[in-house]
Amino acid sequence: MIARPATLKCLTALLLAPLLLFSAAEAQAPQEAPAVWVVGSAPLQPGKTSAAREAAIANGLRQAVAAVAIEIASPGVFAEHFKTLNELLLDRPEEFIRGFKLLSETPSGKQHLVIIHATVAAGTLREAMTAAGVLGIKPAAAAAAVTLTVEGSGNLAHFVRLRRALAAIAGVTAVQVKEMKPNEAVLLVDFAGSGRELAAALALQTFDAFEVNVVEAVENASKVALTPK
Repeated sequence: MIARPATLKCLTALLLAPLLLFSAAEAQAPQEAPAVWVVGSAPLQPGKTSAAREAAIANGLRQAVAAVAIEIASPGVFAEHFKTLNELLLDRPEEFIRGFKLLSETPSGKQHLVIIHATVAAGTLREAMTAAGVLGIKPAAAAAAVTLTVEGSGNLAHFVRLRRALAAIAGVTAVQVKEMKPNEAVLLVDFAGSGRELAAALALQTFDAFEVNVVEAVENASKVALTPK
């Protein structure tokens, strides 16, 4: 089934990104029309499965646009200009989606989940971001060590999921454990950006069981807390 983004409703109530999947070639450099696989989600309400499906699809398309925008601009630039990019791109993702296919869907607890294969107009995204003055503001940074302190690492399952998400952030080339305490861990992260940019990129991550709250962020260090939902 091929759907068109013009049919989507209620884009202002969407959540960002639990899962983004690229092919190896797409992860290396954004194409003019890259294909993105995303998992979208939306709350389930009794007797409103169709509305939940539409909202989950819209959530997934917003993720797809955000994923390609991050690949174009870098996670640090995306986080720094998030307010502008949210209004420019994420409030109207249908303008940057060429088409999508709903691959599968299922209820999961109180959420309705969908898997979507979307084609994003990367060229149009780049033009919009350039016109807004977001691109070309900063040269690409070389990877440098950022000290990341994680509070709440005593919950091993949460800590493992955070490390996996951390390693997948664009610009992160290595993650090493420097120190482990009963409920706090210190990591050394090789990252092409500052501690502030790394903290901002982590704050964009979404997890089912916990939230990532930024406690402190400076040039070469940041501190986050894992808070159960």
